[in-house]
Amino acid sequence: MSRPSDVQGLEDYDLVTLGASLGLCEVDLLTLSPARPRAAIASATHDGVTYLTGHIDFDVRGSLTVPEDACMLVFLHEAGERSWCQGVGIESDMAVTLLRGTPTDFMFERGTRFTLVVAPYAKFRARFLASDHADVDMAAQRLRLFSVRSEHLRRAYRQIAAQVRDAGEFSMGPIEDLLDEHIRVALSSSSEERPVASRGRRAHYQVVRRAERFMRANLRRDIYSLELCQAAGASERGLRYAFDDLLGIPPNRYLAMLRLCTAHRSLVTAEAGRRSVKSVALSCGMWDLSRFAEKYRSVFGEQPRETLTRNATADDLSTAEEYDGW
Repeated sequence: MSRPSDVQGLEDYDLVTLGASLGLCEVDLLTLSPARPRAAIASATHDGVTYLTGHIDFDVRGSLTVPEDACMLVFLHEAGERSWCQGVGIESDMAVTLLRGTPTDFMFERGTRFTLVVAPYAKFRARFLASDHADVDMAAQRLRLFSVRSEHLRRAYRQIAAQVRDAGEFSMGPIEDLLDEHIRVALSSSSEERPVASRGRRAHYQVVRRAERFMRANLRRDIYSLELCQAAGASERGLRYAFDDLLGIPPNRYLAMLRLCTAHRSLVTAEAGRRSVKSVALSCGMWDLSRFAEKYRSVFGEQPRETLTRNATADDLSTAEEYDGW
């Protein structure tokens, strides 16, 4: 079991470590805030089920895919007004069901608090079929996102969060009980309790996704406003509106953060003897190395070289010193 260490429960995180805290899922995170990412994360595993509770202290854009043999239940204790999942706005006391193989985009505004449970998909499917409903895949949309009107289910997620944070003996009840209640509340929710995005919001979401794909595919080179608009299928004004609506920052600011966070991920995962700060920066389209180092430090709290060499061996460090002065 892990637990935040300081008195406020918040720690500095690199985005790779924070994403890896989910354990079973591949998570890609991008900070939208100008300060170092901070969060309080605690987790526990019991009887093959992972329980995690978190408090995010920065605006974060992310994507994940649940493994084929798992499902994920997410409960939002608190969610800022800009938070969303698949472009659909999410609020406090909402729950999300992510089934196996489901690719999911999300944005959490600073201050979001959540609890998630990663359980074997076989157990979820068995409990779903026991509820006398059709196959899971046919009801996926009803399960996806819903407001939790059940005090019993809200209390269950609050108890999970409290026990995980306590760092003592973890003694939750059978996962089947939580699955049964989660499924029951999801399937009994009314159409008003299952939010959907407006037509304009859906259009903004598609514009942002197309723009993001173009940015990632062309990160090594200069990206001009006209070609980004063409790729996104929007005017310059429409592109700005879409990014402001979904992410709260303009496209050029998002591109700058995407470059920084991509470089950050490369530096965290690279072997110091095989990559240099210069090669990483250039691969992300950042040609002014002094400016890159300045911006990187302002966001991640350290120089790029410090990130690269933090977990390196002595031989790696020796090689890196010869190869790269940054």
